[in-house]
Amino acid sequence: MGLTSRTLWTLRRYWADRLGVPSGAFEESAVTVGLAEESGVQLFCRNDALVVGAPNALVESAKARGEALETLDTDTVDEVHEWFTYFDGIEQVLGPTFYGYSDRETFSSIESDARVLTSADSTAYRTFRSSIPDEEWENGGMQFTPDETVGLFVDGKLVAIAGYEVWDGLLAHLAVVTHPDHRNQGYGKAVVSRATEQALADGLLPQYRTSDAWPWSVTLAQNLGFHRFATAYFGVYQ
Repeated sequence: MGLTSRTLWTLRRYWADRLGVPSGAFEESAVTVGLAEESGVQLFCRNDALVVGAPNALVESAKARGEALETLDTDTVDEVHEWFTYFDGIEQVLGPTFYGYSDRETFSSIESDARVLTSADSTAYRTFRSSIPDEEWENGGMQFTPDETVGLFVDGKLVAIAGYEVWDGLLAHLAVVTHPDHRNQGYGKAVVSRATEQALADGLLPQYRTSDAWPWSVTLAQNLGFHRFATAYFGVYQ
């Protein structure tokens, strides 16, 4: 079972608005370029639709380069990255990136002892944070927010946390970190499951974004019922 038609409609409209393109852009077998407020060039690939959002300084260049996308093999990462090199000011290209979503019909929760952390867990959180390299924390970490952040303890030690940031009052953008000594044991999946339950209860649409270069992370999401809506690339503009 895939995402409901209502969820898909919501996502198509949301991302069309974010990327500055017509609402039907994700349903067309075409290249569509729009003016977006983000600081770089975004490329979303969904089925046969290629949707590009670019800042004002690059939107005309993106439209001019749109024709090149029509013959581009978007399954070939090097080709996509090369497409971005034609823009002045693009210093780095991120992607391919999995954008996955789950709704009440697709979500498959798991039983665990993961729970919402309280202020009494602040010391355990600080100890946990000190064990995570800064680069890893930037990719998946979050600030400790009592009664919102989810954690899992094993033998009295905090081994994984998850939480989410609300985007535009609609999406729950999930983040997860697992202690280096406790990975590949299902703890990350457990806290993401609990955080997803919380997001759905709050009336939000859970979003799981991760690099396709990390197949274990993609699998974690898919095993919980997250479905790929699009594969995205982002050209960092300076």
